Amino acid sequence: MLKFLLIVILIFYVLYRLGGFFFRMLIINAQQRTQQNHNTSYQPRDKDGNIHIDYVPKQTKSKSDFKGGDYVDYEEVK
Repeated sequence: MLKFLLIVILIFYVLYRLGGFFFRMLIINAQQRTQQNHNTSYQPRDKDGNIHIDYVPKQTKSKSDFKGGDYVDYEEVK
């Protein structure tokens, strides 16, 4: 019984240490990816205050294009 408890405690200790190691590696990796995304998405501004627009959405139909809907019979209920 004592051997079993020692083995279980040893296994939990090893898993605890490995889990901490992998958790630290995961955090470091996430920080590096965040830093890379921040560096690549940064665009310096012009000194004269001009604004550059990289994406222009497509024009949507205006409300004046609406030609009407379907006729619905109306019956008053008393």
